[in-house]
Amino acid sequence: MRAAALACASLACACAVEPLNEVCPALDEGELVITEIQGPQTDATTLPQWIEITNLSGRELELVGLHVVLSYLDGSGERVLVLRQQRTLPADAYFTLALVPDNDRPADMDYGLAEEYDGDLYGDGIVRIEACDTLVDAVVYRDLTKAGTWALGAMPPDAEANDAADAWCVDDTAAGADSPSGVPGTPGKANPPCG
Repeated sequence: MRAAALACASLACACAVEPLNEVCPALDEGELVITEIQGPQTDATTLPQWIEITNLSGRELELVGLHVVLSYLDGSGERVLVLRQQRTLPADAYFTLALVPDNDRPADMDYGLAEEYDGDLYGDGIVRIEACDTLVDAVVYRDLTKAGTWALGAMPPDAEANDAADAWCVDDTAAGADSPSGVPGTPGKANPPCG
C-alpha cells in the first residue's frame, strides 16, 4: 500500500511540471523576406526544390522554431514545416531552405526540410514565413517554372516589394558568376534584376 501511495505521489509530481513553451524566433513583420523559389524541375541535373529568404532585420537572427507554411492559392493543402535545429542568420545574409534531408543538402543550401515534408512545392501557391503568431512574410505565386527559379528582381529586397507580381521573374540563366553551381538560380546570393 505504501509503495502504491509513493508511486502515485511520484506520478502526481511528474504531471505538475509545466510543458516547455514553443520556441519562437524573435521576429517582426518584414524582417525576413522571401526572395527566390525553385519548384520541381524538368532537368534532373539541377538543384533540389528550395525557398530562399533574406534577413533584413539589421541583426543576427536565431531561426530555430521558424515556420514555413505552404498552401494552394485557396488556402487548402496547408503544410507547416518547422526549423527544428539551431541555425543563425547574419544581418543582410541569404538563407536557403531545401526540400531534402538536412544531412544530404548541397553545399549552397542552409537547411533541409524533407523530414517535415517530402512532397513538391505547389505549381500555384502561397509561401508564408511565420514566427508563432507573427506573419513575417508571404508570397503568392502562379505557374511556378519548371526550368529555373521564380526570383525577386527588386533590389534591395523588401517585404512590400515582393508583394508585387511584376517584381518577380523567371531566372533560367544556367551559368556564370551569379550561378556558382552551374544551374539556374542564385541560392544564397542576390538575384539578378528582372527585365
